[in-house]
This record gives sequence, C-alpha cells and structure tokens, in this order.
Amino acid sequence: MIRTILLLGAFVVLLSLDRAGEPWTAPPEADRMKDPMAGDPKAAVRGAKVFRSLCWTCHGVEGRGDGPNATVLKVKPADLGSGPVQQQTNGALYWKITHGRGEMASYEQVLSREDRWALAHYIRTLAHP
Repeated sequence: MIRTILLLGAFVVLLSLDRAGEPWTAPPEADRMKDPMAGDPKAAVRGAKVFRSLCWTCHGVEGRGDGPNATVLKVKPADLGSGPVQQQTNGALYWKITHGRGEMASYEQVLSREDRWALAHYIRTLAHP
C-alpha cells in the first residue's frame, strides 16, 4: 500500500515537472487552421496594440525575450523574431497564444479570437533582418 502511494506520488511529481527543455510544438492541426486575417493589412497594426498592452513585459519591446519580467521567469521568453519562431505557421502561433504552456499564459479567455490572430500577424513584423 505504501509503495503504491509512493509510486503514485512520484508519478504526479513527474507529470508536474516543467517541460522547459522540450521544444514547444503546436499540434499538426494548428498548421492547417484557416487564418481569418490573411491578407488584411490592418492585422499587424491591431496585433501591435495588443502586444504593447500585454506581451512586451515578458517578450520585450522588440519581442526579443528581454522584457522586464523575463528575469524572474524560469524559462526565458521566446525571441519572437528568431528563425524557429518565424518558421512556424500563423496557425501554430495562434494555437500557442491561445493555449499557452508553463509560464506562457493562455490567452483564450483574455483576448478575442481576432486579437490572437492579429498577434500572430504582428509577430511576423518582428523577424530579424
């Protein structure tokens, strides 16, 4: 009985460990999502407003993962202009913004669907030259 409780406790601890070392990949269906703001020149402008109100404190003003709150996080926020981020589809970015992971909050209940898509478009403007 005690052994079972200890094994169950160890299992729960393992499940709760931060997955910081694992790459964060959106599920395949995220890549197939239809972007309702595709081709809308105002999408990135809208996304910039959302970014400046919520995201910059962790991701930094230029989206490089160097915001003032980044120093207290266990996992450094993503550099949104980096190749690994920029290579993701808008659907994958939207999915990550929607669901979050670890210290990256889920914005499904915070932001409208349109604002989350607009953020994906704004992230495109942060690509490093």
